[in-house]
Amino acid sequence: MSVEFTTDEIKLMEDAIKTIAKIMVKGRSLTPNERKAYGRVKYEKEIWVTKVKTHMDKHPDRIPQYVDKAEYDRDYVAHSLLNIWSDLIEQQFNLMEDTNRLLGYDLDESSLMFYRDVKTATKNNAAGARTIFDDLKQQFPGSKGKKPATATTTTEK
Repeated sequence: MSVEFTTDEIKLMEDAIKTIAKIMVKGRSLTPNERKAYGRVKYEKEIWVTKVKTHMDKHPDRIPQYVDKAEYDRDYVAHSLLNIWSDLIEQQFNLMEDTNRLLGYDLDESSLMFYRDVKTATKNNAAGARTIFDDLKQQFPGSKGKKPATATTTTEK
């Protein structure tokens, strides 16, 4: 996989993200516990909410006084827009994540090839290879080189 972003594309992406952030200052972040406490209105529940709105619009006399219909309507519109925008952004986010995963895989594979080559060069005492290898081998702390010979030996009885 090969991807390269132009300076204009980088600026455009950063500006788009800044624009979304500017608009979403109206939003509110939830803690993980708060996320568990609030149900998500999606799919079947979305249909039910739309039916309720339709009935409220047709029968305003049935709306309890403690329900602010104007606020309900504003919430409904904002919720509908956020559903659309979230789906569109999610599609693009998934594309970005997948592309990034593939690029990361390519980088890791090429890095491992370099590391293995340096490891082989170190075993063959190539000049400068040991310094590179010692720096890079820290990524693999569980890997053990040859075990040092023990000073004492045990005898069987």
